[in-house]
This record gives sequence, C-alpha cells and structure tokens, in this order.
Amino acid sequence: MSPILFRLVAAVCLGCILAFPGVAGAQSQDDPHGLYEIRCGGCHAPHAGDFVFDSLTTGATGLVGVKTGLPVRDFLASGHGRLSDDEIDRVVALLQTVFDGGHLFRDKCLICHDRAVVLARTKLIVKGGVLTGRYTGRDIPEFLKIHGRLTPEEVPAVARMLERQLSQ
Repeated sequence: MSPILFRLVAAVCLGCILAFPGVAGAQSQDDPHGLYEIRCGGCHAPHAGDFVFDSLTTGATGLVGVKTGLPVRDFLASGHGRLSDDEIDRVVALLQTVFDGGHLFRDKCLICHDRAVVLARTKLIVKGGVLTGRYTGRDIPEFLKIHGRLTPEEVPAVARMLERQLSQ
C-alpha cells in the first residue's frame, strides 16, 4: 500500500472511531459492551451475544458456563478476567440481558443489519420518548410492524432491545 493511501485509510478509520464512539472497535470500558469486548473478547467470542449463545446456559443461580457448570458471577468473582466488583456486575447484567433476549435479533435482523448495539447507536435515537430513526425520523416501533418479518409479539421485544442499547 502506498504511503498516501495508507494515510488516507488511517484518517478515515480515525474519523469513524471519533464519529461513533462506543461501536466498532472504539469501545469504552464505561459501556458494558465495550467492557466485555476489551476485557473478555480477546479470549472468548469477541462479541457478548456470540459468547452467551455458545458458552452459557441458565441454572438455579442464574447464568452458568456450559462447560464448567459454574455460575458466571462466582467464576468472575474468583478472579477470572480480573474484573472489579462493579465490572462483574456490569458484565453479568449484559450477559443476562442478551440471554433473556434470546436469538430474536440474530434470527430476524442480523442477516441485514450489524450487531444490535452498533445498529442502535449509529442509526437510532430516542426522540420525544419514542425510538426513532436518526436520519429518517421514522417511528421505529411502527416501522418494525412492516419490517424484518417480525410477528406482532416480536415487535415490542425488538424495539425494547434496541432502545436498551442506547441507555447502556
């Protein structure tokens, strides 16, 4: 790659990171997704959703590792990942939220869209208490009724999940 092209590509990448903090490799440890990606994703699946559905299940005490059978909270508290108590709380809450959401986004949305956190934070806002398209001004819960092959029961679940991405 020529030095000029390299500088151009680097400038564009830096611009994207600055324009969209908290997504696509510019994660912050203040954000639960960023915390997972920075502190856990190097050894485990790079994204929390992949890790949850490939490695966790639910047990009497909450989420447990499929391979170990150990509660995730206890495993982290024993020193795995060297997370603080606050970080453990945030990671476990994120993993539980992803688990509770099931495969709905993966099955219905991921084929066309990026991960939920990236989609929400780059394309959506809450305006007047309503999840809205950042650039289109669309009322997203209304739009979802005719978009994405969602059933009437799935529409509010997807809208809540996308809105939650904005508040984490």
